[in-house]
Amino acid sequence: MLSVVILAAFFFVATFAQDPNVGVISLSKLNILPEDVMTAGCSHAGDFAHQFHVAYSELVNRGSCVFSGQPYHCAVTKFTRDELVTQTDESSVPRCDGCPPGKTLIYDHCKNHPQFVDVGALPDYIRRSCDDHNQQTDCIDDPSNLFDARIFAFQPTEDRCYIPPAVANVEALYGQLVRSPGKQIKYVEEFPFAHTLPTNDTAFWNDTEPAGYDGPGECLRHVFDEDMFAGKFHPRNVHIFDQTEFFVTSPPDLASNGTGLNTRGTIYIPSDCETERCRMLIIASGCGGPFPTFGGADIDFIKYADGNRIVVVKPCVGGYFDAERFPNAAEVSRGLLDVYGQLSDDYAWQSGFHMKVFGRIIKRLVHG
Repeated sequence: MLSVVILAAFFFVATFAQDPNVGVISLSKLNILPEDVMTAGCSHAGDFAHQFHVAYSELVNRGSCVFSGQPYHCAVTKFTRDELVTQTDESSVPRCDGCPPGKTLIYDHCKNHPQFVDVGALPDYIRRSCDDHNQQTDCIDDPSNLFDARIFAFQPTEDRCYIPPAVANVEALYGQLVRSPGKQIKYVEEFPFAHTLPTNDTAFWNDTEPAGYDGPGECLRHVFDEDMFAGKFHPRNVHIFDQTEFFVTSPPDLASNGTGLNTRGTIYIPSDCETERCRMLIIASGCGGPFPTFGGADIDFIKYADGNRIVVVKPCVGGYFDAERFPNAAEVSRGLLDVYGQLSDDYAWQSGFHMKVFGRIIKRLVHG
């Protein structure tokens, strides 16, 4: 089945050194099957892959690969067992759903203290925060779109950023949203990797020899539910595109500029995809500088692109950040995606600063 993939990646390598005004393209509609979209990513980009999948489930209805990720909206949700701290001007958790005034959550509580998470309560926000009564727009798509989604969730046993069973909570959330969890969800938790998206060249924790685990291939084969084989990466298929045409410009309090969004993204278009129906792989990640490109585990995903007709597009953060406008956004200021609620209350909705712009990019490519 030909599908669209949204890959939110964890790694970035900048390799271009030419004039930033040369070769920047404007995106247009591609020959993509609109019914097949998926996301994937690791760490903060894994959080975002999951977040984008849930919020845009009508557009992203194929599935998701989450390597070391936390559950949707978990970063700002208070659970019964949570330990609270005093809210300050420097708090990295400026918003908390359920905290009393003057209190907030421990930073990264869902990653560092996964035992605090009430898994059974996780679907409530998805199902109820955007119902017909609150008349919200650009909110969360009907979760019934997730019924047939296919999920690949990966938890390294030696991950010290997403301490086990952090990713199991993502699996458990999806298990309450899909039709047949046993068939649709593949949860991998037995490999002793550190915090990483493992490729064939990645060694186990405290080892130096490549372990030979093809994380990108395992992800793609499960979500697409078909055999796939890797090929080569062809740099000639890489293009830089203008992201600013997707920015919100008014009103000023909703403006995209200053939220850490890059002015450019990058896209990989196999030659066959200029005329044939193709899958699409969209990477949302940190890409500092004027020449965002693919690197690290991105390349291992892209090696599946030409032989399997996959367009790869990577919307980017890592751009200008206005610290005066967003004083409690240390992680976003470091070039990370907003999966912490540091920019706005609606960060996980389609209306969130990063979510809205990236959603516009996907819609342009799929629907024009």
